[in-house]
Amino acid sequence: MNRLRLCLVVGLLAVMAFGASPVSAAAPGRARAQTPITHVVQPGENLFRIALRYGTTVDAIVAANGLANSRVIYAGQRLVIPGSSGGSAVAGSTYVVKQGDTLSGIALRHGVTLWALMEANGLSGSHIIYAGQQLTIPGAGGTTSASTPATGNTYVVRPGDTLSGIARQFGTTTAALAGLNGIANPSAIYAGQVLRLSGAAPVSTGGAKRILINLSEQHLYAYEGDRLVYSFVISSGVAPTRTRTGEFRVQSKIPNAYGSAWGFQMPYWLGIYWAGSVENGIHALPILSNGQTLWAGYLGRPVSYGCIVVGTYEAKLLYEWAAIGTPVSIRY
Repeated sequence: MNRLRLCLVVGLLAVMAFGASPVSAAAPGRARAQTPITHVVQPGENLFRIALRYGTTVDAIVAANGLANSRVIYAGQRLVIPGSSGGSAVAGSTYVVKQGDTLSGIALRHGVTLWALMEANGLSGSHIIYAGQQLTIPGAGGTTSASTPATGNTYVVRPGDTLSGIARQFGTTTAALAGLNGIANPSAIYAGQVLRLSGAAPVSTGGAKRILINLSEQHLYAYEGDRLVYSFVISSGVAPTRTRTGEFRVQSKIPNAYGSAWGFQMPYWLGIYWAGSVENGIHALPILSNGQTLWAGYLGRPVSYGCIVVGTYEAKLLYEWAAIGTPVSIRY
């Protein structure tokens, strides 16, 4: 009996010494850990918004960066996003969802668009995932995983991108890209932002401030006189609640409107017309009751219940720029 116990102990020690492979090794069936994401703070951002974007918490970002005050961050500051390099990447092509993950965060982490991730997994809602779920990462494990996130005439900004680098990549200039996308500060681009790569903005007929929305382009243009001030990608209403065309004016401004019919918040609300008893407007990406952002990967295609949806940073700029009475023209 004693000899049997001794043999078992010796066997276990041998396995521990020679049979165990560290997880970080390139063992078959597992992918190497990715480089942690670094987020460059944009004007107007706060830790709460940044945490929502990456599916983490304010406390986690504070701890990872040794911040003394969660309310004190500044434009241009580089923040390490905790947990952005880990996760369970299996066989180089799938990802196992962890508690607190969001689809937008997973997509950003793997260098793919949210739409591509949803299509690869047959998902119909950007927030319907659960811990332990296995997701296919489109292009993972092959040459397409490092491909440029460009679709048609647009490009989705990735972590570490610069406007000058994107311009070189597509054979254009920084000034041309900035003008085409209404970017006043070429350094102020952010991961997930959708940039137009070519084309020409329509010419305004003059006058003071006005907003022009082209539904066929899924794009919003803001003018002061004949000068293009802003140029933003949008998402309009999808059938049966399509966005109405016509000539309107900004008729209400609410810092953070609440859509009781859908149970989400609509930051930077600019009301433009009434559809029955419901006011439709221009607003930032909705925020669900659980804190997650809705439709982040859908900008550029109809998806809303009739409103014009723009990115959160863009919505803030437009909200501060537009006044009650600003003309809004919606057309195809």
